[in-house]
Amino acid sequence: MADYLITSIGGESPKLTVESIDTTGALQPLTQLACDGNPGALTTSPDGQHLYASVNVDGAHLARSYRIGKAGELSLTGQTEMGGNPCHLSTDKTGRFLLGAYYSDGMATSDPIDAEGALGGARASHNPTELRAHYIQTDPSNRFAFVPHVDTANCVYQFRFDETTGQLTPNDPPQVSPPPGQGPRHLCFHASGRHAYTNGEQGSSVTIWDYDESTGCLRAKETLTTLPEGFVETNHPSQLHISPNGRFLFSGNRGHHSIAGFLVNEDGSLQPTGLTPADPNPRPITVSPDSHFLFAAGSTEEGRLIGWQIDQDSGDLSNVTYYDCGPVSWVISMRRG
Repeated sequence: MADYLITSIGGESPKLTVESIDTTGALQPLTQLACDGNPGALTTSPDGQHLYASVNVDGAHLARSYRIGKAGELSLTGQTEMGGNPCHLSTDKTGRFLLGAYYSDGMATSDPIDAEGALGGARASHNPTELRAHYIQTDPSNRFAFVPHVDTANCVYQFRFDETTGQLTPNDPPQVSPPPGQGPRHLCFHASGRHAYTNGEQGSSVTIWDYDESTGCLRAKETLTTLPEGFVETNHPSQLHISPNGRFLFSGNRGHHSIAGFLVNEDGSLQPTGLTPADPNPRPITVSPDSHFLFAAGSTEEGRLIGWQIDQDSGDLSNVTYYDCGPVSWVISMRRG
């Protein structure tokens, strides 16, 4: 098995990069693939053998599929026109469908992936939502999907998902909301499947949800701040990630310029572990497959990525490493068998 970090780099030389993550968290370059447009959101197949990337080419919003070789090489296998600019991509648990959420276009979509991991078939599902949809993910059972909406929408759309056809249909109820003013942006599930978490782009918060696995419905339970006491300046959380081992939760703070950390308890509750300074406006974030390292990128002029080691007892971030790589628009980590 190998652990990889895959990054979308914009600017004058747009490209996709693949690097290996060694046991110390250090990155070793493997692949640089030039793009004919700026790449954005990334996701991989459940088996780690395929990459899916959104790319804006002359105003056309495309999703492209790539085979990931054993040495990290990328081979284009297909593409599809997305009909809008997806701000988030994910695959369902079978790896047969690519799901998209669209901030400016207000919709959620599902596109087929063939047996070879390639895109290119007719759209499976198109679902209008409110504006500012920011994320999409199926639940652990793959029978339901969720699309958080920030700003005045302040809700999470709940869908039923058919893993055979890729159809998304509104659940009952079709939306649920955290407390007013939170603006849920990203979502992740507790290891037990009985709880979920969203971070509030407007509320600088993390909300804990109880999750009913039988109905596919969320219920807001508790909301915690991602900021220190007394901080009153403008702040907007970015991405939210739970470590693969289910023990740590991290949210980026744009404004306070930090990574907020939490320990995840067995009952789904959260224990704040502190705030780690980051480059201004940290947005793309990922946790390594072994849960030992966190990577994030801010908006520095030179463009760089920061790596930290995660203390496996406390969740503290330390041993910072900087990587000059150009302006990062997205970063993900994955394990290829």
